[in-house]
Amino acid sequence: MDIADPPPNKRARKSPNLEEDITGIRAILSDEFDEDIALIKAHSCQLETKQQLQAVIQELSQKLPHFQHLKRVHDRSVLICPSSEIGASLEQHLEQFAFSEHVLRALCQGVRVVEVPERMPRLRVQYEKTLKHWPCKFHPNHYSESLRNGSNFSSAQRIFHKRMAQLLVRLSRDVNANRPVGICVDPRQSNIVSIAGPGESPSPHEHCSMLLVDFVARSQEGGTTKAELPFTEDSKEVETTLRGIPKAYYDYLMNDEEYTDLTFGAERSRNCKEGNADQGADNLAKFGPYLCTGYDVYLLQEPCLMCSMALVHSRAKRVFFLRNSDNGALATRFQLHSVRELNHHYEVFQFTTKEDEELT
Repeated sequence: MDIADPPPNKRARKSPNLEEDITGIRAILSDEFDEDIALIKAHSCQLETKQQLQAVIQELSQKLPHFQHLKRVHDRSVLICPSSEIGASLEQHLEQFAFSEHVLRALCQGVRVVEVPERMPRLRVQYEKTLKHWPCKFHPNHYSESLRNGSNFSSAQRIFHKRMAQLLVRLSRDVNANRPVGICVDPRQSNIVSIAGPGESPSPHEHCSMLLVDFVARSQEGGTTKAELPFTEDSKEVETTLRGIPKAYYDYLMNDEEYTDLTFGAERSRNCKEGNADQGADNLAKFGPYLCTGYDVYLLQEPCLMCSMALVHSRAKRVFFLRNSDNGALATRFQLHSVRELNHHYEVFQFTTKEDEELT
């Protein structure tokens, strides 16, 4: 036996327990969703009469167009500007904007400093907290709320996702010597498009996610990896292709009665021009497969920054992972998917375990 392989009895115990411990799925959202909204100090004034309101707001909106995410007026208190912009005095600060005399006089009456939310809330729970400080504009997004409370998946979808997580554990243990494994799925028919796992000494460009993306490209008559690895042969009787699935993984699943109901194969490439990949699943249905557009990616380990960027460039729809990595770029050290400057964004989910629940 290879000394790198653990004893058979230990291998038999490790995975089934973990499979049973997978309890749910949680969305990995950006800090905009999870953190309380920071407060900033702002100067406000107290108007003596309601008749002053129209003139004051009109000039303020033209000359000091701050606080677009807030309601400018609360009762008869009016937000003027962030306190950080004021130098020696409020009056001297306002004079440089050439306010009319009666408006300037109104803005300098009943002045006080208040704390207001720095930005617009993304979730209702944040919105309710901001109301304790100052009225805020809020446009509820029901999908964002469902991601936060975990109601975005149906029962059937949850069962399938959990099954893929359990399958990652099995394939890692039984086929890839406890090394990471990834699975790519076309969610339209829940077809397994590709499976990948690095060898004993993978080079930096042959991490699990990198190989998975390359094997998906192989299903589209592309791919660059030169590994001496036998892949599953296509059947002429089916319209899909098995070119992206290494034979070792495919044979393992086909010989296990527990997985006889799984479906395999990627849609074959179509002879049409590349569409707009940002349209995701809709674009996949219209133009056919293009890289990982519209596909779900399941990973045993959280991907590093290089692999996370590869999934961005390949236009993955959603990324699911089970275990955190020390250099993970989606939850542990970074949240790459929340960087606004990227030209593509995928959703990220992590499978939860009984151990996670006990820690919380």
